[in-house]
Amino acid sequence: MGRLADKVLLKEYVQEVLQEDDGGFGGGDSAYWDLAMADATQNPWGVSFGSGDQLANIFIKPFTDVIQTAVGKTKELSQKGQTLVKVAFETLATTLIPVLTDSYNEIFAKEKERMDKIRQEYAEVYQANWDAFKDNDVQLVSFLYDPARFVLGKMLKKSPDVALGLISTITGGTIDKWLDKVKEEYGIGGGEPPRTGLERGEGGGKHRKKNIEDIIPSGYGGYDMGWSGMEGLVREAEEPDKKPPLEQVLSNPKVVAAINNSKMAQKMKQEAQAAVREPLQQVFKQAQAVLGAKSIQDLQQKLGKRLKGAEQLQKIDPKARQAAEQAMLAATKKSMKAFYIKSLQQQAQKLGDNAAVKDYQSVISKIKSL
Repeated sequence: MGRLADKVLLKEYVQEVLQEDDGGFGGGDSAYWDLAMADATQNPWGVSFGSGDQLANIFIKPFTDVIQTAVGKTKELSQKGQTLVKVAFETLATTLIPVLTDSYNEIFAKEKERMDKIRQEYAEVYQANWDAFKDNDVQLVSFLYDPARFVLGKMLKKSPDVALGLISTITGGTIDKWLDKVKEEYGIGGGEPPRTGLERGEGGGKHRKKNIEDIIPSGYGGYDMGWSGMEGLVREAEEPDKKPPLEQVLSNPKVVAAINNSKMAQKMKQEAQAAVREPLQQVFKQAQAVLGAKSIQDLQQKLGKRLKGAEQLQKIDPKARQAAEQAMLAATKKSMKAFYIKSLQQQAQKLGDNAAVKDYQSVISKIKSL
C-alpha cells in the first residue's frame, strides 16, 4: 500500500502542475503547442514538439529513471523523501520546458527578422528569377549559402532558363556572352533550338569529334572559362550535333567559381551566415550557462524565473536535502541538454541538405560536450 500511495501522490502533484495556467502544458497551453506545431511546417525557425504529453515523453519521463536511480542510492532519504524528489523533478521539468522554449523561440524570431530583411534586400534578384524564394525560407537559405550548388542543382532541373538568368544576375553579366552561346546551342530562353547538320546542308554520313570548344569557345565576354582539362567532355559523335548534357557543361568548376566568387554571391553568403550563426551562438551560450548551474537556486537565477517544484525540497529532511537537490539538479540538466540538442536537430532536419546544416551540427556537437 505504501508504494501505491506514493504513486497516487506523484500523480496528483504532476496533474496539479499540468493544469495550472502559468507555465504548465495543460489547459490553455495546449492551444499554444498546437499552434507552434502547425507553424513548424511554415518556416524552419524556432522549435515545437507538439502536445504536453509529447513533451513529457521526450523531456521528462526518460529522466525520471535517472533521478530515481540517484535518490535510491541516498541512504538518508526515506521512501517518502524519494517520492518527493521525483515529484519535485517532474514538477520543475514541467514548468521548465516552456520557459526554455519561449527563450529559444525568441532568439530565432530575431533570425527570422534578419532573413526577411535579406529577402527584401535581394528582392529584385529572386523576383526576376524564381518567386519561390519569397515564401520559402529553406530554399532561400540554401540559395544564399551556396548559390552555385542551388542554381546548378534544383533550379536548373526545374527551369534552365531561370537558372541561366540568375547566373547572369549573380555574376553581374561578366559571362553573359558565354551564357548566350549556351542558350543558343541548347535552345533556351524561347529561341529555336539550333538546326541539325543536315538542316544546315552538312553531310550527315560523316562522323566527327564534338569538343566542348565547338559549342562554347574560350574567352567569351572577356572571361576565360579555361576549357583545358575538359577532355572528358569530348565525344565521338554518332550524330553530327550530339552534345554533352547542359548540366555537364554548367558544372564546369570555372562556372561554379564565376558564380560563388562574384561580389553578390560573397555578400549574400556572409549575410546569410551571420543571420544563421548569431542565434546559434546565443543558444549555445544560454545552454552553457544553464547547464553550468551549481544549484536549483542558481538555475532559477540564470533563467530569471522561479520554477515550481523547487519548494518541494524543503519538505525533505535537512540531512538528506543536499543530496536530494544534487540528484534533482543532475536529472534537470540532462533534460535541458536533451531539449537544446533535440531542438537544434529538429531545425536542422527542416533545412534538409542545406549547407547551413553544418553550422547547426557544429553547435550541437559543442552542446553535447558540455
